[in-house]
Formats: sequence, structure tokens, C-alpha cells
Amino acid sequence: MLRNFVFVMVSLLLMSCNTRSDHKKIKYTTSADSTLIHYHKGWQEIMDFGDYAAAEVSYRKALEYDPNFLVGKSVLARLTLNLEERLALYQTVEDHKQTIQGNERLILDVYQALTKYTNLRDQKSEMTKSALQEALNIGEYNFRKLVHEYPNEVYLKSEYIEILHAQYGAKRTLDSMQVLVTKRQGKTPFLLGYKAILTAETKNFKDALVYAQALAEQMKDVKAAKPDAILADIYFKMEDYKKAKIYADRAFNIDPRNLDASRLKEKIDKKLK
Repeated sequence: MLRNFVFVMVSLLLMSCNTRSDHKKIKYTTSADSTLIHYHKGWQEIMDFGDYAAAEVSYRKALEYDPNFLVGKSVLARLTLNLEERLALYQTVEDHKQTIQGNERLILDVYQALTKYTNLRDQKSEMTKSALQEALNIGEYNFRKLVHEYPNEVYLKSEYIEILHAQYGAKRTLDSMQVLVTKRQGKTPFLLGYKAILTAETKNFKDALVYAQALAEQMKDVKAAKPDAILADIYFKMEDYKKAKIYADRAFNIDPRNLDASRLKEKIDKKLK
């Protein structure tokens, strides 16, 4: 119930930005309003809450209303743990992606490249590393255009920042955030949490913990893995593995599907052996 309330409040916040004359929204190829509602809810669940299980439910609901929503299929393919389903979704999108044009196609091409990488990784292919670099290059090129054309698409901007981090490291990404992220956007859970992670990566642990604690306070009434996963990441970087384990275990117990928490938990457990 509380999470639905938070989703509504964030939606209203984003809608309030829509009244600005410089605001543009990406138009997706679907006539079903319910599809877009669940699609955007899925992004909030992944990015702001770190709740992958809930996001998968939302994306599947989106596709119930419009089974031909290709961007939704591609996002679900990135999320599902079932390799056979992912391969099938990837191929379906490949077979029909010529029907999608313009900026929506730029997004779809990034998601397909990332799905291709995930498939090759799970198949233990020798092409995995090159597929990842190809996906990052496509993502950087396509999203750079989109985040400047649609500056209020906060989750798209968040994905772009993740790609910049993978390409150029923490320091340059923090510099880019100073330019790209508005003050209001910087308070959204994903961007606040990601700033904490990047700051910790630069060894500025004091400020990183300040950002992480601010996020924890902001989300104190929401059952979500993200605040604990971020604190675990910071303490891991500080080499305080016992504290890191406390937060990683807590995040994992909230959502075992949270990739950040599960990967950190594995690393921490190895350190403590």
C-alpha cells in the first residue's frame, strides 16, 4: 500500500515537471495507457526501489495489456532469469523491430544490445566481452542524444549515467552528473544512491555515507532493498566487511532478486571465509 502511494507521489512529481514548456516525453508505440503505467512503474521499482521481482511483475502486466509492445518485451528480456524465455523474447523483438522508428528505436536498440550481451554471458560465449562493449557504445551514443532531447526522462538519464560509469569511471561520471542532473532529480532514490556509490569509489567515504544515510532516511517507510544494498557497497569499498555483510544480508532478505545485493553478498562471504 505504501509503495503504491510512493509511486503515485513520484508520478505526480514527474507530471508537475510536464507543465514546463521545455518538457518533452518519449512517445512509445502502444495505444494502451495501462501498458505505459505498468511499464513506468517497473522502472521505478528497479531504479528507485531495487525491487527486481516486483518490476518483473509490472512488465508482465504491461505486456498483458499490449502483447506487441516491443520495448516492454526487450526490458522483460533483460530482467527474466529464464534463458529460454530471454532468447525467445530477444528473437521476437529482432523479427519485428523494423516497425519501430525514431527515438523509440534508439532505446530499443540499446535494450536489445544489452539483452544480447546477457544471453551470450549466460551461454558462456567467447563473444561476451565484445558484446558488452558494443552495448555500452550503442548506449552511450543513443542515450546521449535522448537525455538532451528529453531532460526530464529521469530513468533514461539514470541508465545513461550507469553507462558513463562503465565507460569512464566514477570521477568523470560525477562530473557529468553535475551538468546533467537537476537539483530535483538528484534527490530521486536512484540518483542519490548512485551518487553515494560513485563517491565511495573515489575514496571519499565520508560524503558517500552522508548520501547513503540521506537515502535511507528518505526511504525509511518503504520496504526496499536499495538503501541497504548501497550501504553494503560503501562498507565493502571501505573494506569493513562485517558491516558490509550486515547490510548486504538485510538487502538480500528484502529482495533475493536484487542483483547488487546478491553479488555483493557473494563477494563479502568470500572475504570473510
